[in-house]
Amino acid sequence: MSEVSAADDRVRIARRRSELLSRVTAVVLALFLLTFFGTTLNNIITINNQVQTVRQGPYPVSVAAGRVETLLVQLRTLSDRPTYVRNADVAQSLRDSFLEIDEGLSTQLDFIAAHHLNDPDAVALAEGYDELAQNVRFYLGMVANPAISDEAVRTYAIEVIFPAVDQLLEIDIDILNESTDAVESMYTTVTSANSQTLLVSCLLMAAVILSLAVYLTILRRKSDRENQLRDSLQDALELAQSANAAKSAFLSNMSHDIRTPMNAIVGLTSIAHSHIDDPIRVKECLSRIATSSKHLLGLINDVLDMGKIESGKMTLNEEVFSFPDLISEFVTIVQPQAKSKQLSFDVVIGNIEREMLVGDTMRISQVLMNLAGNAVKYTEVGDSIRISITEEPSTRPGCNNYRFVVRDTGIGMEAAFLEHIFDPFEREANETTHFTEGTGLGMAITKNIVDLMGGTISVESEPGVGSAFTVVLPLRPSDEDEEELDTGCLEGIHVLVVDDDRDVLENTKLLLDDFGMRGECSASGIEAVALAAHAHESDDDYRVAIVDWIMPGMDGLETIRQIRHEVGEAMPIVLVSAYDWSDIEDEAAEAGVTAFISKPLFRSRLYHVLRAVCVDGGEVALAQAATSKRPVVGRVLLVEDNELNREIATELIGQIGAQVDCACDGVEAVAMVDAAPEGHYQLVFMDWQMPRMDGITATETIIAHEREAGRAHVPIVAMTANAFNEDRERALEAGMDGFMAKPIDLGELERNLRAYLPEA
Repeated sequence: MSEVSAADDRVRIARRRSELLSRVTAVVLALFLLTFFGTTLNNIITINNQVQTVRQGPYPVSVAAGRVETLLVQLRTLSDRPTYVRNADVAQSLRDSFLEIDEGLSTQLDFIAAHHLNDPDAVALAEGYDELAQNVRFYLGMVANPAISDEAVRTYAIEVIFPAVDQLLEIDIDILNESTDAVESMYTTVTSANSQTLLVSCLLMAAVILSLAVYLTILRRKSDRENQLRDSLQDALELAQSANAAKSAFLSNMSHDIRTPMNAIVGLTSIAHSHIDDPIRVKECLSRIATSSKHLLGLINDVLDMGKIESGKMTLNEEVFSFPDLISEFVTIVQPQAKSKQLSFDVVIGNIEREMLVGDTMRISQVLMNLAGNAVKYTEVGDSIRISITEEPSTRPGCNNYRFVVRDTGIGMEAAFLEHIFDPFEREANETTHFTEGTGLGMAITKNIVDLMGGTISVESEPGVGSAFTVVLPLRPSDEDEEELDTGCLEGIHVLVVDDDRDVLENTKLLLDDFGMRGECSASGIEAVALAAHAHESDDDYRVAIVDWIMPGMDGLETIRQIRHEVGEAMPIVLVSAYDWSDIEDEAAEAGVTAFISKPLFRSRLYHVLRAVCVDGGEVALAQAATSKRPVVGRVLLVEDNELNREIATELIGQIGAQVDCACDGVEAVAMVDAAPEGHYQLVFMDWQMPRMDGITATETIIAHEREAGRAHVPIVAMTANAFNEDRERALEAGMDGFMAKPIDLGELERNLRAYLPEA
């Protein structure tokens, strides 16, 4: 019994020890679990707090400080201007510019003061700028005072303005550095928290293994959850870092691409000012400033378009348009770019049956310009670009598909990059693209526009061989505006077509067959001369010849001279080219050219020139935009609240011939139209955003007054910086007759004037 009792005692003691060990193990495990949970929770809270702190404070402060730096540099540049050029216009321009800079600096400094608390630098920056602003106002007064010498103005700028700006820049950079340090501190905190979490996890796993196997499964599940949490945090951190890197790369690219044309504009402006007595040099500077301005506007439009795409606000404008006019305008823009790089540029039209269509011409042109612009940009000197356009049936009811193929022999692209070519901010990294300006948004915008139109876009490319982009757009023909061509008058007429491009010959032959004409083709000047001579000897002369200008061997003009030598002067000869022939117009007339027509050869345009020379018997010169036009006559009311914009628009309108009256806002515009005799104004250009009464309200008021008085309607065309499609629709809904976006395009301005005003 005593042994049994002793055994029982040992069992009880062992049980107690086991229970005690279990309790101790459970307590230790619980402590480790609590420690781990507390550490993990604390680290997560620390990370979140750090991120929130940086997001709400240092990061926006760093952005504001960067903007302050830019505005201070602009202020310094502005203050330096009177040291070179000083007059009343300059003084007023400086004052206007300073007001804009002062407003921007005040906004940013207020923001820094509100978010960069308890920092003497923020106070010093605000106080220093208040003093600088007073000095600048005094300086502007000196500039405007003709009694003060240039030397005094220059001395005040150098001794007072420039040192103050430099001092504020140093303080601003200190604030920027502090904000940057706070962001770096966030990354340090996140790294430390991750390391601490990993260490506690390892200790916990060791404790579980050394304690009891029974806890292994539980702890393993716990560890899995922890690992999942840690992986999620790591993924989130990597995603944030990737997004930040993409943002930084985009900002870096945009900073470079925007500063490049801005540098050209600022530099060329200074050069023009310094050579103000040299008209040739000034004209050269202004031409290059215009080019840089258009490039800068393109960058801004890309960014705005991408913003509208991402927010889902991009819409299409449906309007009737002439397909030949759209393609001609596109060729007119691209051809000089290709010519400047000495590229072979051809546009070939296939079986285009319907020429009046319904669609968004601005977006279609944008797609074509993006594709052709890239082709020009990435094609080397001496290579070629070829654009083919065809019409084909569509599965969409009431529509035809229009296929555009833009093919070049440029640098091409790697297959791996083609998978990302339509992603925003994507540009292939190579020696050529590294030095080529662009936002990386063009292809993304193009793809979204094509998708919005219900079309498709595809690309084929090979490095060193070239690229081919194919766009298919379903467009609805407009039966109401389609011109009926009386081709019966051309039936049976014998025609000779001369062009070294086989596709052009084939397509032109199809058009001639459709007209009922007897068309024969030649791919060279020598062969064409022989055909003309043979037809003349056979008493089956050609009634008309269509000859391409640029051909290898014997060019178009020499071919025409030889044909004239063989058959005489009776046969009309039409010269064809994709290039501006204004420089050779006299030489062409001397060679015997009867008429001109531009490529690509659309059905309607080919019909009209053939009818003119074969049936009507007149000489026609279908010249491009270079042909001279008579000025318009009439009076225009320009409604614009900005004085500089009024001055620019008045000068541009006056150059085309119209007289201009100006109104500063909608109230004044309504009063002037009401007071003027009927027919006094032939056209009103209306700004949108104006004080007292905006352009939309003014338009609606003018139309209402016209109806009440029974007067004829005066056409109103919007001239505004509100340049989106919804703005265009809003203007047309208000009763406006047209829409022009700022900055003013001279060609668009002239088209509007000629649409409503008669020629002299």
